[in-house]
Amino acid sequence: MRLRVVISIFLVLTACGEEASQPQDSTQGSTPAAGPDLNFDDRIYERNVVFMTVGADSAIIVPWLFRSSASEQGVERSAEGWLARAGLWELFFTDRWDSPSTRSPLHIHPHGSMDLVVGPDGVLDAILYEEGPRQLEVIIDEGMADWSGSRGETYRVHQGAVHFVNLRIEGMILDMSRAHLREDPYPGEWMFLTGPGLLALIIEETSGSPNYTAWGRRGEEEYRWPDMEVEWSAVRSFEEARRDVPVAWEMRSDDGEVEISLESTGMELRAVTDEGPVLPVEGLYQVSGSLVLAGDSLEVRGLVRHLQR
Repeated sequence: MRLRVVISIFLVLTACGEEASQPQDSTQGSTPAAGPDLNFDDRIYERNVVFMTVGADSAIIVPWLFRSSASEQGVERSAEGWLARAGLWELFFTDRWDSPSTRSPLHIHPHGSMDLVVGPDGVLDAILYEEGPRQLEVIIDEGMADWSGSRGETYRVHQGAVHFVNLRIEGMILDMSRAHLREDPYPGEWMFLTGPGLLALIIEETSGSPNYTAWGRRGEEEYRWPDMEVEWSAVRSFEEARRDVPVAWEMRSDDGEVEISLESTGMELRAVTDEGPVLPVEGLYQVSGSLVLAGDSLEVRGLVRHLQR
């Protein structure tokens, strides 16, 4: 598909003539395992698909964020499509809707101007956005790494692309899934970082001790750091939520094998309606910085999905 895009302070996505093939109604992809006796009414499911350029002059990030929860009346669903470039964020798609009851509320569904392309094996191949003359396509290609967390969450890193200005821009894609019981604390923040030599890093906040854990791949080498120390090295006031938020991070694995320094190059924050003097915060950061891995110093950049409850 040929696509044209005009990017300024606000992004305008412009399409040309070809139509995408009609996708299936849902996709399985990387989702937490579910036994036959699982009570879906007790769980909230999260699926996030993030495209990121690697090594290009200008970083481009396209996160698709999906969430679903089931009840006796059906499944409540939401989806957001974001695009970041040069530190500017645009929410180009957002919607909430209800769908009929199903035994598989964890599967994501197309809706409105957002469609899915699903392969014959039920794996997500692409996410398409089209509204009038505006279009954007994220393509998921060959898998590179596959990691699982202690609570059933999955992280899969793929080669991939996004279509801009009649060009297929190559990059990496994170496809992650996780779920939690409705009465449990909401899972914490996560980070997706990329760098030279097919470097990919996933850093996840946990609900216990240690506070963070991480996985990495560089070339053919894979790493796991079960205990990561993460500190905010700089903060700013977010008055809408009446609390501070980070703008820089320092991270170090417990074994000293990896050290990471990150700074925000652009953020999009929102306070979540709640009771109390201090409100929860959800946000997206575009970040850049440096990483020292096994004595090698590398430049990295990426996405921080920030959550404060």
